[in-house]
Amino acid sequence: MEIRIGTRGSALALAQASLTFAALDGAGVRARLVIVETAGDRRSPDTAWGEGAFVAAIEEELLAGRIDVAVHSAKDVPTEIDPRLRIAAYLPRADPRDALVVPAGRGRSLGDLRLGARIGTDSPRRTGFLLARRPDLDVQPIHGNVDTRLRRLDAGETDALVLACAGLDRLGLGDRIAERLDPEIVPPAPGQGALAIQVRSDDDELIATIEQIDDPATRLVVEAERAFLAASGGGCRAPIGALATIRDGELDLLGGYVAIDGSSASFAHRHGPLEGGAALAADLATTLRSTAAGRTMDLDRPHWAAPPRVLVTRTPEQAGVLIAALRRVGLDPIAVPTIDVELVPAGGGLDDALRRLGRYAWVVVTSSNGARAVLQSAVRVFTPFEASRWAAIGNATRQTLEREGVDVAFQPAKSTSAALAEELPVTVGNPILVVRGNLADADLPTVLRSRGAVVDDIVGYTTIEGPQASTGLLQRAFEEGPPDLVVFTSGSTVRGLLVLAERAAIDVLGLPAVCIGPETASAAEGAGFHVVAVSASPDAWILAQVAARAVEGPRARVAAVPVEPVVATPSGGPRR
Repeated sequence: MEIRIGTRGSALALAQASLTFAALDGAGVRARLVIVETAGDRRSPDTAWGEGAFVAAIEEELLAGRIDVAVHSAKDVPTEIDPRLRIAAYLPRADPRDALVVPAGRGRSLGDLRLGARIGTDSPRRTGFLLARRPDLDVQPIHGNVDTRLRRLDAGETDALVLACAGLDRLGLGDRIAERLDPEIVPPAPGQGALAIQVRSDDDELIATIEQIDDPATRLVVEAERAFLAASGGGCRAPIGALATIRDGELDLLGGYVAIDGSSASFAHRHGPLEGGAALAADLATTLRSTAAGRTMDLDRPHWAAPPRVLVTRTPEQAGVLIAALRRVGLDPIAVPTIDVELVPAGGGLDDALRRLGRYAWVVVTSSNGARAVLQSAVRVFTPFEASRWAAIGNATRQTLEREGVDVAFQPAKSTSAALAEELPVTVGNPILVVRGNLADADLPTVLRSRGAVVDDIVGYTTIEGPQASTGLLQRAFEEGPPDLVVFTSGSTVRGLLVLAERAAIDVLGLPAVCIGPETASAAEGAGFHVVAVSASPDAWILAQVAARAVEGPRARVAAVPVEPVVATPSGGPRR
């Protein structure tokens, strides 16, 4: 008999399947690998796709008889398994801990990270426990396979990553690990580091074959952790950690609950006989339910099961901070970029302008995308940032520049082009470089010229409304029903959503909308959306709080939110 081992085609999945192949080969069993392509594998490698969805896709192949066994990371297997399937074996467990990964020379521990450092993870569990230890961290939802995440780290998109030690070790990337995190600080996901070999429940002959490679010690500890997760009422995305170990002939079970915003975290241990894992797990869950973290999570009705769903329309490069803030206030952000941004290529007007940077009295940057364009161009032409004074329209733009060593000398009181044009300290004859997007209006350079400045108005990036790649993301966002809210951050995001909706044949106008400011609100109202709240600030944390209040109750729920009047314009509002 030759056993068909079903696996995804990613490097990590193949490495895990190869371990299964080797174990069967060592037991004298013939096997071969069968690559299963899932819907998630056809997506861009840096977009979010829950591991549970990959598990379900491979289970379908197993139930259909196209493969004989499925190899899963045990942490991704749901606590309630289809009765037609069973886990016939666990391979010997690898390091179950989480790993801190940083660029070379950037420190060796969580404590070494700078104040406010960006750290990439899309796990609610890791997010909560990291923030409980380091509330200053800026958690960013970085998705994709291990190679994709490491590439984004090395490109400077984040300062650190948290990944599973086991995955890095299995890929031969253990040397990338700066610190293997103490489970008493960040307890791992139940089952992390173990491989679960799944078969059909009615295939007795195959079950007997696969049981030959079962590791009893791994089965004992993993099933205790999974029992704790089940007793807690959570799934593989719950902010719950657990680690069972065998010490001196007894079972030691560590459990941890955490609020996703890190405001409370609770840990407890239980010790007992090896065969008592289920009882220890139930007792541990009961104890942690009564803690501050347990009460915050409302374990009788887990908030991770059905938090309000919020459609986030920003580009992936800009959405990270907002998504993290939305999660911290208990919402479930769904990233559907309704616009895409293409920075100007090399050899254009921006490069020419930056070669003459020293001649400008001011360099004015009107968005974080503009900041990215300027920084990329500056690297190409080797321009020293100190050659001119810099002005940023708001906090996000300022932070993007300052992270790369640019000293921002001016920021207007309000984050608008009008305020920037009126407040920038200029004198007659001052040469000024303005870097903006192709859809931004020309009011800023026009007002500066009216004040006597000599303005070079340069387009640093092009905004694409309704990118084709986001059509499928919108369709999947509506598979569970319409989201509870949509957050718009520019008029372009409004128009982009309408383009995607028409292409996907989805009615989005019924979604209540929260907008980042009055100009965006005007565009949303003009397009036909019902604007329930307008943030008084573009700050991501404030915008997230406005969104949270907007989904708390009926229409009156927004009374406590600073709301500016919205006046629709015939054109649908100004472009930003």
